[in-house]
Amino acid sequence: MTMAATTNIFKDKETNNWFKACIALNVTKEGLTNFVEMTMKKVHAAIGSSCGQCTIEQLFPCSTQGLCNKRKRNSCSFHKSYLPQQCHICEQVKLGIISYHRFKGPSWKNTNAQGWKSNWWDIAKCYLPPQGYADMSSVQESDFNAVINIILNCTDFKNYLSPSWLSPPPPDPQCPLEKVRQIGRDVRHSANCKTTDAELQDYFQILTMLLADPVCLAHDTCANIALSRLTDLQNDRLPLTEFGNLIQEFKQAIERVKDAAEEEFSEKAKHTLEKGLNKIKEALKDSEQVIGKKMDENIQTLYDRTEYCKQQIGDQTSKAEHTIQTKTCVSITQIDTLTKSSVQLIEDRTRVNMERMQLKIVDKAEEDYERGLEDLLRRLIDHYRHSVICVPLSTLDTSLNKRIQDIYATPKIHKMKIEKDGKRVQQEQIHKYSDCFSGGLSRIYLQGEPGSGKSYFATKLVHDWCNVHAPIVKSTKEQKMFGDVDTLQKFRVLVFISLRDSREQTHVTRMIETQLIHKMYPEDEWESAYKLVLKILKNVMYLIIQDGLDEWPCIESLPVMDGIPKDQCIVLTTSRPWKLADKRISNLQIDILLGLEGISNPKEFNENILRCLLDESNDIKESVKLFEKFLRSHNLESISSSPMLNTLVLCTWVDDGAKRLTGSSLCELYTTMLDNMCIKANSQTGYFDRYHPLPVNCFSLTEYVKPNMEHIDAIAKAAFSFLFSNKKESSLVFSDIDLRAHLPETAKQFALDSGLLSERKGKKRTDQTVSFVHKTIQEFLTAFHIHMNADVIDGVISGYLKCHDNSYLDISQIFIFLCGFNISAANKLSTLMNELDFNSKFDDSFQNELDFSKFDDSFQNCILSGYREAVANKNTPIHLHLSHFKFGNSDDAKDLIQIWALNTSRARSLCVSIDNKPVTIRSQDASSSRCQGPGPVALPARKDHGVSTRDDEEQFRSSESGIEIALSSCHNLERLTLRCYVHFNTMHTLQPHALVGLKKLTHLEIDCKCEALDLSHCEHIQSINLNHKVTLLPLSLNNYKTLQRIEILTTYDGLDLSLFENLNSLTISNDVKVLPKPLLILNKLTHIELQGFDFNSVVHTWCLLNGANPVTCADYTPVLHSIEYICLIFKSELNDSTWLRSLLSTMLTLDHKVMCNLSLKVSFMENPKVDATIITDVNNTCTLTVQSDIPGLGETLHGLNVKHLRLHVHFVPHVPSLTYLSQLETLAVYSDSHKNIDLQLPPSLKYLTVFYDRLSPSELRHLMNNLSGCTQSLECRVEFSCVKFDRVNKKRVTNMIPPEEYIPTQQELDALEHVEVKQFRIYDKKPNTSYRSSGAWSVRDSVADDGDYVNNIIDNEFFKNIYTCHISDFLCGFCRISIGLQIN
Repeated sequence: MTMAATTNIFKDKETNNWFKACIALNVTKEGLTNFVEMTMKKVHAAIGSSCGQCTIEQLFPCSTQGLCNKRKRNSCSFHKSYLPQQCHICEQVKLGIISYHRFKGPSWKNTNAQGWKSNWWDIAKCYLPPQGYADMSSVQESDFNAVINIILNCTDFKNYLSPSWLSPPPPDPQCPLEKVRQIGRDVRHSANCKTTDAELQDYFQILTMLLADPVCLAHDTCANIALSRLTDLQNDRLPLTEFGNLIQEFKQAIERVKDAAEEEFSEKAKHTLEKGLNKIKEALKDSEQVIGKKMDENIQTLYDRTEYCKQQIGDQTSKAEHTIQTKTCVSITQIDTLTKSSVQLIEDRTRVNMERMQLKIVDKAEEDYERGLEDLLRRLIDHYRHSVICVPLSTLDTSLNKRIQDIYATPKIHKMKIEKDGKRVQQEQIHKYSDCFSGGLSRIYLQGEPGSGKSYFATKLVHDWCNVHAPIVKSTKEQKMFGDVDTLQKFRVLVFISLRDSREQTHVTRMIETQLIHKMYPEDEWESAYKLVLKILKNVMYLIIQDGLDEWPCIESLPVMDGIPKDQCIVLTTSRPWKLADKRISNLQIDILLGLEGISNPKEFNENILRCLLDESNDIKESVKLFEKFLRSHNLESISSSPMLNTLVLCTWVDDGAKRLTGSSLCELYTTMLDNMCIKANSQTGYFDRYHPLPVNCFSLTEYVKPNMEHIDAIAKAAFSFLFSNKKESSLVFSDIDLRAHLPETAKQFALDSGLLSERKGKKRTDQTVSFVHKTIQEFLTAFHIHMNADVIDGVISGYLKCHDNSYLDISQIFIFLCGFNISAANKLSTLMNELDFNSKFDDSFQNELDFSKFDDSFQNCILSGYREAVANKNTPIHLHLSHFKFGNSDDAKDLIQIWALNTSRARSLCVSIDNKPVTIRSQDASSSRCQGPGPVALPARKDHGVSTRDDEEQFRSSESGIEIALSSCHNLERLTLRCYVHFNTMHTLQPHALVGLKKLTHLEIDCKCEALDLSHCEHIQSINLNHKVTLLPLSLNNYKTLQRIEILTTYDGLDLSLFENLNSLTISNDVKVLPKPLLILNKLTHIELQGFDFNSVVHTWCLLNGANPVTCADYTPVLHSIEYICLIFKSELNDSTWLRSLLSTMLTLDHKVMCNLSLKVSFMENPKVDATIITDVNNTCTLTVQSDIPGLGETLHGLNVKHLRLHVHFVPHVPSLTYLSQLETLAVYSDSHKNIDLQLPPSLKYLTVFYDRLSPSELRHLMNNLSGCTQSLECRVEFSCVKFDRVNKKRVTNMIPPEEYIPTQQELDALEHVEVKQFRIYDKKPNTSYRSSGAWSVRDSVADDGDYVNNIIDNEFFKNIYTCHISDFLCGFCRISIGLQIN
């Protein structure tokens, strides 16, 4: 007899609830065991099997953190039985386990590595908690905590559960699965063994939803049984005996894992369990006694009544019994039917309710996300409109703020191309936002000089973005340039960061917090707002503007983007050019470089400013004409391109008609600004006279400076102290406390009142920050302090420059101002700066030492600007130091000539590449034939500046017709480069004896006319580069010990390579006759380039590499073992490729990577184009890239021992036959021609990957027929895009082919018995995503997809690079298909 269903074994209801919760956990665990077992078996199959011999101790080195514990020296408790040893098979399994672990930290102590071969449970134990489960032999012996930890920690379970269970992902407490695990913890760790009704209902609801998950568990028998038992338990329908058994099982499970850290029950919980079990046992025992007694009484009663009935009923008994039995059976059947229908109804309603709840959860999450996104956009736009897009009209009055659209004028911005050699070349001007944000490139830099309008452009961009997302009243005039504001629509979020305000902050996430979140949200919402922002940035395309990289006071080169989702992020950074010249910012970190040169239309800008300054009664256009006339009369036209300086002069001109603006000096401009700012703090006037001498000449006409000199001196000292502080983070923005240490309170108040200083208040008084109104103001005052205290150059400045790399470029503007104030101090400072510039340039690697295209002329430009400032202020004597010269801009030549003449004996390097004026390099006694007219004459470097002599004038001559340079005084010159630009019809000349006396010359490049050049006197020469226009004297190359790099493209007879001891790079043309002698054994020649040879007939061309006898080279091409790079430039097409095959065969025997470029160059006027590149590497690997059709090139591979081959065929109609490569095992092919589908493959091939930029359905069918005809076992991967090129009006148009048209080919392959289609997957290109992004493609459909298929065929990186180069531009919005085949 079964007891009635009840679970109320305690009087306290909450204690009974706790018992129910315990049972619910155990029931749920039983329902999940089959699900865990089936999923982990799939994981085991994907990871693979181990060798079965290795123990877990042997797979980890000693000491491994978390495993090894060396309490004694040379004694490890973990490795006491087994020592570590290598096992490739088990290592792969170990790596696979780690890859499937969500947190990459498997519990190695739980598992037995020997069981990895066949036991899935030993794999699963790696995902259990780290303690308490080592001896557990099956999932049935485990507990609820173990099962849930496996599901949470193993990432493969995400494929078999609804996505909502893992969103947000663990370990986020809001993750539904984390909530399931928390139920177990709450129950196990209950201090009073009580659970409220509400808590219990929540537990049942969550556990029920998990067991009924529609993806897999809803179809799992064990899960369905557990779900039914949960329902009975919740509704008190469990028999008492079964209830007791479940509690006993739960208690035993707890005992099995009592050592686990997470499974420690409180003593009260254990006592309550025991008490509950005892009560159930007593209830069962009492029930049995009552039942027994009642049965005895009933038996007696039945016996008595039976006797009576026998007498009364008689023959009716059998009939009555039959009737009763019949009705009983009917009743039982009706009860069973009703019970089943009720259970089904409950299950159906439960499932419907669960689905509705899941939909509501998803809908609620989406609604919250959209609401949060809209709220963030509203707050951002309000914040930007109130604090960012209102800018000061002028530095003269920072309180006079105007909306950016009222004063903005179109900037002049050009794209800058970064050449392969690092040279930055200005290209076309851009006029639209789409020119900036196109092509999926994510790292954009805008560089410009101080005051050129970088911040104005960034602010205007913010304004346009706000107006696109929340339009306001439109401007009265249409924006002609950068009017495509709809381009900004794709950026759902814009993050504007002022880097100068990011003091002591290196991470962008922290800047977002302090500059945006803390200003837009109340303090109690900061944490949730930060999480919301990061969540939004993961799901939308957004733009980050980092304004003022050069004003960012941190030692890092760039802000750190860690924690910022980068897949759909574009970053625009503004900076001064010197900052981007930092060696730590590589060219690979710059996707787009833009150069800002100021205002495109100064007249428009002046009109805008004057509208803000003048009342409506003034004629604006007439005022603009008067101002332009003023600029011309004062030689100030150059400032028109700078918004800051233009506004400064314009405001001053409006104030007093510019009576005090008398020259083009920057010092005068900033002095005028200083005078105007002083009046705002103190209107008292005063003038310098013989009793009050001038501090600097440019102060002569000031009215308000003299009465405030005490304050100005103090402020200048503070400006100097902060800029030359070792705390770079506080050099521009500093605390009010730090300022008080350098500036008296009265001087501080004067600076604030005048506008020299700007103070920003924080939440606390100690958070207040102060900065100068503009960095150039601080630099101007710093230079004034140096002028007044020149001794700081030898002390503070010298020490500062030595402690901070490249800081001499950071003080360029200070130096320029100092040239206007005090030329003697500037001369001294230039000595320090030049020494540092000299050392930085001579730290370059040997390969770049002769490459002046990478010459950083930032310091030369600084010296040029300083020289001009000194001249404008009539300061003498000028003796600025400069050791590295580059004459590349004819506009600078006039001034640079003067500086060169002052530094001839100091010059270390000279590069001449002027494109519009001929240059002659001569000896001092040579006569001048080019300079017919008088020209400026500069003085050579000397200790004093006396009267010029005729010898001085002979050092450098210049006129409109040309320039002559004498090198006889350049005794320290080490590098010399002379280049002609043929396309400009400019011819430079080097006279034969011009280099005599250059004893220290180490690097020489001549690309100009020079006859009878003699290099025999260059004792220390290391590198020479001589073009065809040079004629060398015989036997002039005798520098055998020093020469390391030779490039001779001119005629030279008798080059004896056997005499060179340190040669590592050799480039020669066919005009060079090499003596057939072997190289020295110790020579390490790594680079060889041969130009213009007839490789069809000259066998000994290759023999020169080691001087071998040409007769012995017929079947073998000797190659130096040290060779790394070979370049062969033909003068005619190849007729015989035997020698090339021999060369490749030898290259394959080397133990390192070797690159060989093949090019065709018909004449010296033509730049050689690489037609083919061959790279050999270890393991018989070869990469062949063909850019144009070279007859016979394919035959060079015949018979070679190549095992791994990559083919990149570009603009070539046919892929060469590969049937002769008998050792080939893996092959990767890229072709941009859809005609290359007839692949001829060798029988040895095992793995094939092919990529076409496009294939039509018919071409795919042809290719598949070709591949399916292979007789060997072959694993294939085929990638292509679904596009075609059509001609419309003689223009190529790219059109999409519907991917469904390719599916019949897949169906035909499925019909073949020997072909297995592992994968046939269609991908869509997501709009507005970068091709670099892993999320750029979404899977539209998988017509065929083997769940166990892992696409691990070779060269994913190879195809990624090719895809980047050739496919990304036209694939936006198109599809591609990936096919995986196994041919048996």
